[in-house]
Amino acid sequence: MATLANQSQANLQSFGQNGFKVVTDTTATTGDFSAITIVADADFSSITATNTVAGSLSGVSIPAGTTIFGKITGFQLTSGSVIAYYAV
Repeated sequence: MATLANQSQANLQSFGQNGFKVVTDTTATTGDFSAITIVADADFSSITATNTVAGSLSGVSIPAGTTIFGKITGFQLTSGSVIAYYAV
């Protein structure tokens, strides 16, 4: 079982205290993100995250209000807009 090394860092991350980036275009976005919240219905052409199947979101329309959690290192939208929350 994994042990959480720093509970306060986990709390900061889970509540978006490390900041965010609004993405409204189709340019590839890279960084260390802990979550992506869909602002306007979105389609991804790619998303790179730990423990995911490559292309698993490609061609899937994600409705506004949905939040995707994980260790996300990059993504590219085909349409829509999102808020990507920086990881600790």
